[in-house]
Amino acid sequence: MGKHNKWVDISILGLCMVGFTGMIMRSKIVFALPLINYNHLIEAHSHFTFGGWVTLALMTLMVHELLPPALSKKTIYQWFLGIIAFSSWGMLVAYFLNGYASFSIIWSFIFILTGFVFSIVFISDLLKTNLGKVPKLLAIVSLICLVLSSSGTFYIAYIYFAKSFDAILYRDALFTYLHFQYNGFFSLAIFSILFNQILKNVERNRRVQKNIDRFSIWLCVSILPSLFLTYLWQNPNNWFRALAILGSVLLLMVCAWFIMAAKSFQRIFFEERPVTRFLILISMGSFLLKTFLQCFTIFPLIGNAIFGNRPIIMGFLHLVFLAFTSLFLLAYFSKNGLLDETKRFTRIALMVFAIAILLNEITLISQGLTTMLMPGSNLFPWALWVIGICLFSGAVLVAASRFMTNKNNRLLIR
Repeated sequence: MGKHNKWVDISILGLCMVGFTGMIMRSKIVFALPLINYNHLIEAHSHFTFGGWVTLALMTLMVHELLPPALSKKTIYQWFLGIIAFSSWGMLVAYFLNGYASFSIIWSFIFILTGFVFSIVFISDLLKTNLGKVPKLLAIVSLICLVLSSSGTFYIAYIYFAKSFDAILYRDALFTYLHFQYNGFFSLAIFSILFNQILKNVERNRRVQKNIDRFSIWLCVSILPSLFLTYLWQNPNNWFRALAILGSVLLLMVCAWFIMAAKSFQRIFFEERPVTRFLILISMGSFLLKTFLQCFTIFPLIGNAIFGNRPIIMGFLHLVFLAFTSLFLLAYFSKNGLLDETKRFTRIALMVFAIAILLNEITLISQGLTTMLMPGSNLFPWALWVIGICLFSGAVLVAASRFMTNKNNRLLIR
């Protein structure tokens, strides 16, 4: 990735800040910390999580993995990535100080507008390339989902400025945003990058190509119908429920074809280094699990229990953001030499972060299931606080590993 390594550095720095704000949020639950406004901290953490880490990292990889050098080196992409990074840090400060206010919404608008223009320019350049049909399709649909997700953000901003808060519409707007981000942009961009690398190694294997093609098509087709699964909490009309059922069926097809695709390229998986292999296993396993779990929200008993249970919701969101998306990005960095897995320090850093993620998921789900059956235990907030410290520590270790990798690379060049 040459001179563009700086965006990897900045995105990993963003991961550290995500870990830090997450740790402070959990500290606020178990300690008073009167100087910190918890609601403002939540807004700062969530907005920066999406922009300063995942979006910046995914856009960087899409530009330099999917476009040829003649296009990826265009100056305009440096501007796009720079504005994405700068506006993300602007949102972090603005939301922390003021929550939803005019200044923070301006930063959000700059971020969204940059995403719009990036999508138009990137898709235009992508259509000029000889990239495979599947990675190209996934990348284009992922950016369409990125644009569509802003509809939720704009409606939330409208609610704020109109001062006519509607809890149902607010929640629907939030779920719409999260769906198009998590199940759309994040997922499709990741598989575009992953399949582009895989298909370079198995170009003549028709079985692998067929399974990847089918999985990718079903995944793209499922995006809109599965959106209606997120509206079931409000007991919608029969048309919404019918579309939700269709989305559930399509997600089952996605699961089936994902398993077939994974089996067909398992040889490539076993050729990876142990820690990278471990990260990929957790990441892809998390994708399969989150897709499978989505299907069951079609049943009112399960759907109502989940949508009304905050720890379960948080467990699901962290499953996608941390276990699936973040571990894939770190696995990619490791595989491509951006993190040097041959060094013991890097292996320790990645394992600390990955194990903290697993413990986080186990604890959140346990907390959610416990509250369904009996009064919640005071041990869970303390356990999550300790895990928050571990997540932040893991992110710092990953950043230190990245610094050491850069230093070693500079020494080799000399």
